[in-house]
Amino acid sequence: MTHRSAQYDMVVIGGGPAGSAAAIAGRRAKLRVLIVERGAAPRPGACPGWLGPAAVRLCRECGVRTAGVGVEFRGLRLCSWDLKSRVEARDAELKGWLVDPSALSAALLGAAGARGAEHLCGTYAERLQLGETHATLELSDGRAVAGQVVVLADGADAPSARLVHLTVRAQTGPTGACAHAVFETSEPGDGLDVVLGAGRGLKLASFARRGTQVRATLVTHDDSAPATAQLAALLEAAKNEGILPPAANPAPVPAPYLAGLALEMETHVAKRCVLVGDAGGFVSAFSNEGIYPALRSGWLAAETVARALKAPLLQDELAAFSSTWRADLAGYLRMPNTDLGLLLPMIFNNPQMSKRVARAFLLGQAF
Repeated sequence: MTHRSAQYDMVVIGGGPAGSAAAIAGRRAKLRVLIVERGAAPRPGACPGWLGPAAVRLCRECGVRTAGVGVEFRGLRLCSWDLKSRVEARDAELKGWLVDPSALSAALLGAAGARGAEHLCGTYAERLQLGETHATLELSDGRAVAGQVVVLADGADAPSARLVHLTVRAQTGPTGACAHAVFETSEPGDGLDVVLGAGRGLKLASFARRGTQVRATLVTHDDSAPATAQLAALLEAAKNEGILPPAANPAPVPAPYLAGLALEMETHVAKRCVLVGDAGGFVSAFSNEGIYPALRSGWLAAETVARALKAPLLQDELAAFSSTWRADLAGYLRMPNTDLGLLLPMIFNNPQMSKRVARAFLLGQAF
């Protein structure tokens, strides 16, 4: 029997990709859904400006197409860290979208609304009380709303998770840093470049070029210099090699390091709560791509909520989310079990090896 003691079946905190996907899947299951978004529009979150084919398929299932969001690309270019060696990697599956993250988030939120999810923007949960029959949110605008289950999807800093004492940082695992830069160039073009470091630890950057805009993202385990300085040096080298025009003047800024964090967290479930998206560290350890795991974790959470609302013991069914997402997403989130530094010399001389690395980056496959 479905519980009906609360105003909503599911309240989603955060209207980004994870929250919107949860709302869409919830509405598909005929749940009463409310999205609470802190900003006037959702923040873009951990999006490096590109989506692989799995994310594209899920965006389309959510009702979002490329129009107004981005453009399609096919293939990608792999580069050595000194940018002297480059190779094009292409096959039928190496394709995706180059996106404006803000436009993508807005389109997904709109798709959730079109399916009947209600949403409140410009407010946030100041208190979250978890009762035996429902959860109550006291919002910053003075309103109170109640839901059977709350999906926490409010980004990397995850303020809602702290309200329910969920640990949102891993206790183990590799340390690293992330930086990004967004800038305009005078030379339009569309494409995706991936720059690979040769050290034992991960050092990887991507340049997503869409029209005149470039989004550069770096993830690194090299602590010899700040990530912003490493990215600035790489972008300067890119100008010297003609990959970026000399007039480009990017200013790197630090970004939250979330790569593979979900795999190290003890739990994503609390009483009547589920943690998804950036808030739960659902970001690929290798590519730093977070949109697909955000969408998928939100979708899986909503399906879990729908089952839990029909189960004799709601919390027991809700706890199954931990095993559900691991069975579905762990391979995509996990760092390939190969020393990339050892493979690097072969990548630029062996077409099969370059495709394997490109597929690991774009598709989340093992080397």
